[in-house]
Amino acid sequence: MSYRMYLESGALRQMQGLPEQTFDMLVTLLARICDDPYDPVFSAPTGVPRRRVADVGDFGFIAFAVHEAAGLVRIFDLVWTG
Repeated sequence: MSYRMYLESGALRQMQGLPEQTFDMLVTLLARICDDPYDPVFSAPTGVPRRRVADVGDFGFIAFAVHEAAGLVRIFDLVWTG
């Protein structure tokens, strides 16, 4: 099953000013997460059910929630070091 991605407004605001290399890494990461949000190679649990985090290389991380019934991955936070 492939999930749809939804970027919350806060995550969209946090994307402003991302360097091109970081943006490219983020897009690649999001595509992989939509294929399998529970893949331990790309994301880790947070201790809250269905919430996970994933590193965007050495540039930061994203926090997201998986809504299985809706087939949706909701990205609600993006933290980057730039």
